Amino acid sequence: MDSNARTAARPDTRPAAKRAQIECAQCGNHLFMPEWSELLDERRVRHLWQCEACGYAFETTVRFAQAA
Repeated sequence: MDSNARTAARPDTRPAAKRAQIECAQCGNHLFMPEWSELLDERRVRHLWQCEACGYAFETTVRFAQAA
C-alpha cells in the first residue's frame, strides 16, 4: 500500500474540519471570524460578519440551550 492510500483512509481530525462554516450570502466566500460579537444575555450571542471579498455585512445570533 502506498503512503497516499494510507493517508486518504485516515479520518480528518483537524479542529477546523469540525467547525460550522459561514458563507457570504452575496459571493459565497468562506468567513472564519466575526468582526465583533456581543453577549445579549446568558443564552444568546450576536455576531457581526463582514466579507473581505465583497464587503457584504450581516448579523447572526447564536442561542445556547438552557442548562439542565
